Amino acid sequence: MSRSRRVRRGIVAAAFVLGLSLGAPAVLAQEGAAEGGSAGRGWLDALGQGRTWVKLRYRFEEVDQDGFAEDAHASTLRSVLGYETSAWHGLSGLVEFEDVTALGNDLYDSTTNGETSRPVVADPEDTEVNQVYLQYGGVEGLTARIGRRVIILDDHRFVGDVGWRQNQQTFDALSLEYAGLPRTRLFYAFLDNVNRVFGDRSPQGDLRMASHLLNAAFDAGRFGKLVAYWYYLDFDDLATSSTSSVGLRYAGQLPLSGEWRLTGAAEAAHQTEVGDNPNDVDAGYLRGELGAERESVGLTLGYEVLGGSKSQPGDKFTTPLATLHKFNGWADVFLNTPDAGIEDTYVSLSGKLQKADWAAVWHEFSAESGSSDYGSELDLLFSYACSKRVRVGLKLADYRAEDFATDTQKIWGWVELAP
Repeated sequence: MSRSRRVRRGIVAAAFVLGLSLGAPAVLAQEGAAEGGSAGRGWLDALGQGRTWVKLRYRFEEVDQDGFAEDAHASTLRSVLGYETSAWHGLSGLVEFEDVTALGNDLYDSTTNGETSRPVVADPEDTEVNQVYLQYGGVEGLTARIGRRVIILDDHRFVGDVGWRQNQQTFDALSLEYAGLPRTRLFYAFLDNVNRVFGDRSPQGDLRMASHLLNAAFDAGRFGKLVAYWYYLDFDDLATSSTSSVGLRYAGQLPLSGEWRLTGAAEAAHQTEVGDNPNDVDAGYLRGELGAERESVGLTLGYEVLGGSKSQPGDKFTTPLATLHKFNGWADVFLNTPDAGIEDTYVSLSGKLQKADWAAVWHEFSAESGSSDYGSELDLLFSYACSKRVRVGLKLADYRAEDFATDTQKIWGWVELAP
């Protein structure tokens, strides 16, 4: 596709979603007013009184990775149009469209454009229905959804939306959420398919499955929050990721002197193979964090372990549905758990300065099985809220390899419009 066609496509996509978002509610409301019967007005009013949203995010990403003769340069625009009805007898619906367009020459390996001489930036061009589902909330405390939707559980470590990438991860699912008990939230979902960030044009874009997610959270107020979970993932065509994970997570905080708070989190899980997984999996997961924070600054020390076996490849802890970019460094070197597992020791300093957010994170990576020293990474982030809806940002990741992968440097700049 020529550069001019890409630019026109991006402009048309942005104009299209903006126009629909401004015009749809008024049109539906007029149609509802034209109906004669009260029943007709009821469901048409639910349509006409819904809400719309537009999200736009332009991002430039550059990757310098040893082993590639040329760097990657990705200039992409994400456009999102969404509409949600108001409730009618407990029923409501939502539909959201998403378009990812490369602006200029796509000088990066998007995983679908054939530019394999450059590093991967997993933001392929695509236009799709991002979310579409029916929701029922007519029973107090219970919410049921069926269709394509975003699912985020806890901190994204096991199930997330991969929101950092331009094409969001969603699930074709039936889900039930119950919050009718004091301080308790129960969540269950049956997953039929995961729509991954690679898009519909990629063979990796959809993964069929018959999977179950069960998550129970108890909020103990000032004593913290306790979560127990069981995730049974049975993939049709990714058998080595078919696993059962059972775990327990705690997070809380304790007031200190002045405005300071002591924060902490601890999590442990165990994973085994299921379905047609050919590997004998008996792997553990551990994570602990301890920090201190106040309104404008926070310091966190952390240690995370995903188990592995140097002598038995495949016996390792994996989280294929996670927002992986959030963990083990922003350079995305460890999207797949190494066979020998991984130990990640990190320190994070973050804060706010008026309308700006900033963060600096240092990681030291090593093998969980054996004595390999994988490498280290420095991550930096700065973002600024220009207004209530517009934010700009800069981000950097610098991975220095020792016994794993190769030196990788990434830098991002972006501007986004949010509801």
